[in-house]
Amino acid sequence: MPGLKERKGHLFYHVSNRGFFEEEEGKEYIYKEPKLTGLSEISQRLLKLYSDKFGAENVKIIQDSNKVNPKDLDPKFAYFQVTYVTPYFDEKELEDRKTDFERHHNISRFVFETPFTLSGKKHGGVEEQCKRRTVLTTSHSFPYVKKRIQVISQASTELNPIEVAIDEMSKKVQELQQLCTMDDVDMIRLQLKLQGSVSVKVNAGPMAYARAFLTETNANNYPENQVKHLKEIFRQFADTCGLALEVNERLIKEDQLEYQEEMKSHYREILTELSEVMNEPVSG
Repeated sequence: MPGLKERKGHLFYHVSNRGFFEEEEGKEYIYKEPKLTGLSEISQRLLKLYSDKFGAENVKIIQDSNKVNPKDLDPKFAYFQVTYVTPYFDEKELEDRKTDFERHHNISRFVFETPFTLSGKKHGGVEEQCKRRTVLTTSHSFPYVKKRIQVISQASTELNPIEVAIDEMSKKVQELQQLCTMDDVDMIRLQLKLQGSVSVKVNAGPMAYARAFLTETNANNYPENQVKHLKEIFRQFADTCGLALEVNERLIKEDQLEYQEEMKSHYREILTELSEVMNEPVSG
């Protein structure tokens, strides 16, 4: 899983030890790292640490986030697995924790996601893309006196393709809503999210979901309640993109007026296509 970057706060990584780690055998930890610490950096640091202890020829890194079956591992080697994770909050917690500070303090649950398809490939078209969400709970909360805390439990759920679409679109709406309602709007983040939502060049994500699950022909292949849910999220998406454009227009300077008009044009195209796909008028 790539070492993603957080703009603020810290990065968190899930580290699992397998093999001849003695009392550390099979234990899992969440490590807190300074922002901009990439996955390769922490992996190489741990590789050196364990190589110095066990010998470089005896240590191997597990390169993906898939669940590991200890029976599949060679007992001659000490294995460790590193995965990028983010703080996990349920819907109520998200309502209560609105700031970046609140979302990086007093946290004891973390999440990572593993993409898969039923055909066995990791990635596929949106119609076949599934993902497994794993939530990890630590014994204490960050910030903590130590930079790592042991994982005491984990739970996984699997999302089918339309559930993936619902989840991904819900995240887009929540992120945009949060950026629009900040006391001090982060213009760079707002514009990046807005462009990723409405720009023709990069709108394959949202519109690919709409075409795959909401056209009349395709919608019949999925549970009615999930189709209705996704439609409602797309209505919220249209409204929130409109709000984001209004916020951006209020705050930009004259040198960005052309950019704003371009975004508004892309937004109108999105609304037109959504109206056709959903067979109903969609406005922002």
